[in-house]
Amino acid sequence: MMEKEEGGKQLRCCIYARVSTEEQAERDLSIPFQLERCRYHAQGKGWKVVREFVDAGESARTDRRPEFQKMIAAARAKEFDIILVHKFDRFARNDYDFIIYEKELEDLGITIESVSEPGDASTPAGYIGRRMMQVISTWYSKNLAIEVKKGMQKKVENGGWPKKAPFGYVNRHDKNSAWVEVDPKNGPFVTEAFKEFATGRWTLESWAEHAYSLGYRSKNGNFIRKTAWSKIFHNRFYLGETWLTQGDVPIRGAHKPLVDEATFTQVQEVLRQHDKHKQRTHRHKYLLRGLVYSLEANSPCWAETHPKKRISYYRSRAKNGDSHVFYNTREIESQLPDIFKSITISEEARRQLRTKLEDWFQAEASGNEELKKAETRLAKLDRMEKNLQRLVIEEDISFADFKEHRSRIEAERARLRNTVDAI
Repeated sequence: MMEKEEGGKQLRCCIYARVSTEEQAERDLSIPFQLERCRYHAQGKGWKVVREFVDAGESARTDRRPEFQKMIAAARAKEFDIILVHKFDRFARNDYDFIIYEKELEDLGITIESVSEPGDASTPAGYIGRRMMQVISTWYSKNLAIEVKKGMQKKVENGGWPKKAPFGYVNRHDKNSAWVEVDPKNGPFVTEAFKEFATGRWTLESWAEHAYSLGYRSKNGNFIRKTAWSKIFHNRFYLGETWLTQGDVPIRGAHKPLVDEATFTQVQEVLRQHDKHKQRTHRHKYLLRGLVYSLEANSPCWAETHPKKRISYYRSRAKNGDSHVFYNTREIESQLPDIFKSITISEEARRQLRTKLEDWFQAEASGNEELKKAETRLAKLDRMEKNLQRLVIEEDISFADFKEHRSRIEAERARLRNTVDAI
């Protein structure tokens, strides 16, 4: 490992530090500690630290990290010669990402160095050592995810709730355990909300406005929208139940329920009635959508339904004087049978119409065939891309060839997707 380039030029170094949300509390992986160790290491090597990139609360299982991508862009601009990390798993915990980016950086003449895991990857021993450390890091990441899920499942089996407490509850913890308890302010209001909504006097929108007028806000201090109240009223957690993932069979939780079974069931019935009303207001089929033209306003008409009055109508886009012109859909569409009866189609018009319909169906069939071909080719491009990734990882092709072929695949994929969208 060289400390200076030939000719005595000082090497430029950038520092990359990262912690994921699970690691924020660990002292030896804290951002300040990583930066401190990296700066000290760079100083000892005689490297000039030109930039520092920090991703706080970002997982290394993916390369979709804001500062990481900025660092890669700076590397492609050759702003530094070395990327210095506290440990290699700060750079990536995904085998594919680590190898692909390491190879690209190598082609750019940039090396990745670790404070805690020194070694020269250009030598056979250093190369195998780095690969082994990367495999262990990947194993650790996957094993951690499994163990965390096991812990969460065990917590649920004991009646706990391993997530953020919903509105009306608060999360509590001490050195030994964590639990959920009723929020002294919002908890009683949630109970009252269920009772009030069960009466059927409220809609979600009117209840959201009522709750806001009483001074109730979300945990972030914002207006609680009707969609949020809908989730609250559907949430069986308020019955004292708990579960890990959506779709699991709920079990009795250790937290105090805020609503009884009878009230909760009545609220579900009120919500179902609201859903039926919503379906009724949207059920109308506008037979003349896009065809109605207002002579009074000299403009085409929109098709609309008034949500509260439950009236469907055609409204002129332009105004006639100071107001739009409205036509009741029932009155307009009830005239259609008499109008159709009065229409007589000549034999010549029938032949022309039949010919146009045959042409249309043939064009549709042709379009479906073209669509099928495009989708088949898109699937094949996906397989080709995966094969390319395997080949570059196994070093059967160069990274330059990989990028060239991948660019061709992406260009063809974009063209095919435009074709699919157009069809």
